[in-house]
Amino acid sequence: MENTINWKKEVFTRALAIVAVCGFWSVAFAEETAMEKAETQVNEAVDTTKETYRDMKDKVCETVNGKVECAAKKVANKARTLKDKTETKAKEIKNKVD
Repeated sequence: MENTINWKKEVFTRALAIVAVCGFWSVAFAEETAMEKAETQVNEAVDTTKETYRDMKDKVCETVNGKVECAAKKVANKARTLKDKTETKAKEIKNKVD
């Protein structure tokens, strides 16, 4: 019987902690300003342009040198694209929190 009570207290405590954290996060996210939204759109446009350019370079490389020689460059370009998108998303989240 005592184990059941302890278990229920533990579950209740954890649930209360989760609710508190969720409540904090909902308050922490503020509204973005128009300038921050514009900055986010510019950053996303730049990321898309860079990604398109890198994809084009990969296609040209494959055409000229073959797929095997360009595989490493292609992976590196995909990694750069992922890095750019991650940085943009981090800036967007930062703007929402500020």
